[in-house]
Amino acid sequence: QITADDAMQGCCAVLSLFIREPQFQGQTKERLVSADAQRLVDNALKDHFDHFLTADTTAGKALLERIIERAEERLKRREKKDLDRKSATRKLRLPGKLADCSRQEARGTEIFLVEGDSAGGSAKQARNRETQAVLPLRGKILNVASASPEKLRQNLELQDLVLALGCGMGDRFDVTKLRYERVVIMTDADVDGAHIAALLMTFFYREMRGLIDRGHLFLAQPPLFRLLSGKDQAYARDDAHRDELLRTRFKGRRNVEISRFKGLGEMLPAQLKATTMDPAQRAMLRVAVPSAAKPDTDRLVESLMGRKPELRFQFIQDNAAFARDLDI
Repeated sequence: QITADDAMQGCCAVLSLFIREPQFQGQTKERLVSADAQRLVDNALKDHFDHFLTADTTAGKALLERIIERAEERLKRREKKDLDRKSATRKLRLPGKLADCSRQEARGTEIFLVEGDSAGGSAKQARNRETQAVLPLRGKILNVASASPEKLRQNLELQDLVLALGCGMGDRFDVTKLRYERVVIMTDADVDGAHIAALLMTFFYREMRGLIDRGHLFLAQPPLFRLLSGKDQAYARDDAHRDELLRTRFKGRRNVEISRFKGLGEMLPAQLKATTMDPAQRAMLRVAVPSAAKPDTDRLVESLMGRKPELRFQFIQDNAAFARDLDI
């Protein structure tokens, strides 16, 4: 079966349109979705294209053969992907929203945990399909440190996460069954993103601590700002990094344009790939807990994420003197 992608892949065209009240798709406005514009373009091009195919049958046959070739290649790739992953997924029911990678073995693969469908869409376009998988998670993750075991079992987002990783949780956790070499938490570079990352790290620390002990858990470092001066462009991960770039790389320059990303979904796939997902260019933090620090870490997680608010209040009182800036 031939799809529109089979016919349009590799096709390049330039259209000059002047329409009133245009409608675009997504925050980045990459695609025009005005129904009237589509109808006008179809009417303007259809007859000309029909005449072209009728007048030049040789070109028409060559075009048809190319489309059929694309369709056959697509079907072959699908069959190969299904075959490669069959042994790994035969006994595993994967969540439908998981965009899995094609490599069968875990070595060299990674799964990105992102917040929401918008960020998930950008990440899916930016990823390396062979080695990088993407799992969008909706809303705030359950705080397992304060939730009952029953709520933990009933939480759909955590169920999908456990299914995607394939290694179980709690007493049934088996790190040898982990389907990816790296598990990467990739949230927005703001306070909300940090909150979601903290909830996820709490889940992994409580229910899959072996991921941390074996060095499989990472934090992505997406940028919060983009700085632009002429053709010189740089990305900053936080306020301090932005100020450092202004003092060094952009020192003495006027009219430095600074834009703040509202979230990963606002970034173009190419930007997300270059800054956060490409192994050759990105920076990531490995989540680690030294053996000697485990008792203190247990108490810290319980104080900050547990059921007793008085422990959080005490932590704030004890550490308020060390806080300089609060981003709330």
